[in-house]
Amino acid sequence: MRHETFLGGSIGVLYRQIVSKYPNGVKFVSTQQVRIGDKIRYAISFKQIEIVNEISTTFENTFIEKIEGIEDKIAKLESLGDPESRNNACIDTIKEELQDKGMDAKWLDKISKTLIKNELDQDKSLIVNYILEEIDDSLVFSEQDKQPPKIIMMTGPTGVGKTTAIAKMANYYKDKVDTSKMAFINLDHYRVAASEQLKGYANLMDIEYGDIEDASEFSRELDRFQDKELIFVDTGGISPFDINRLLETVSFIRGASTHDLSIVLVLCATLKKEDLIAMHEHFSFLNLDNLIVTKFDETSSISGLVDFLRSCQTSLYYFSAGQDIVKDLMPASSDYLLDRLAKEWQNIKCEA
Repeated sequence: MRHETFLGGSIGVLYRQIVSKYPNGVKFVSTQQVRIGDKIRYAISFKQIEIVNEISTTFENTFIEKIEGIEDKIAKLESLGDPESRNNACIDTIKEELQDKGMDAKWLDKISKTLIKNELDQDKSLIVNYILEEIDDSLVFSEQDKQPPKIIMMTGPTGVGKTTAIAKMANYYKDKVDTSKMAFINLDHYRVAASEQLKGYANLMDIEYGDIEDASEFSRELDRFQDKELIFVDTGGISPFDINRLLETVSFIRGASTHDLSIVLVLCATLKKEDLIAMHEHFSFLNLDNLIVTKFDETSSISGLVDFLRSCQTSLYYFSAGQDIVKDLMPASSDYLLDRLAKEWQNIKCEA
């Protein structure tokens, strides 16, 4: 009497194999369900015998049908606990909505798999809160409690509010640095009335002002203001595709290589995510230190912006929402972004 074990994915198929190999009959010892990786397998152990009671064909077929019926029931029970077979209508709806708003599809898919695996995919508030927590963990912020760098140079495309951001930051820091210890330097000679705007802010706040046109003069102007504790430098707005203007900015930076410049990129919240990405990539060769985002008050949707901020990994410095130089600047924070997102997403409806 010889002991054997057959292993396969179906009890019915295994039974047929055994009967086919041993038409004279066997004595069954045990039947087990085993998991191999992600798959369920069945192991049937038996002993071959030389003489057994003859089983009729009708009984054999009936027996196989019952076995296969049991297999179907087992499969249905297993599917109830299989994440891939669950009804994911709620999380799928949220994914589609957020994708339409500008969130990255691959990133959302990764989060969805985690939620499904942990059976957190049926409740809207749980899903949204989890996504917000993941965003929070991925954002990078500048340390606001430390002393600001001595020379802050604003760069960025035209119309994002660089000049106004300078006035706002000067006002914000006046409690730490007296305005008599500040200076404004204008390098923008392309935009009409650019120098008048910055000079007007300087006169209003009683801050010294310098206006230069040549890169060779930049270092000398910084030397002139060497007794200052905080110097803001305004550059001309540059299209990210205007290589000549970008190189001109590089020449200013190189001309002041003996000075420690902090390069800040200014972008506005109203830009499309694709444009934000393109501009960040083109300006990044300036070795950006921080990022300021303006015009939060001019858009109702910031999902695409936040997705960009999540992935760009440049330290977030300040946020601006409005034109008031006294009230409308705030240190960048995840609380502000997450609160805006929660309000933006609150009308998403999904079925559990």
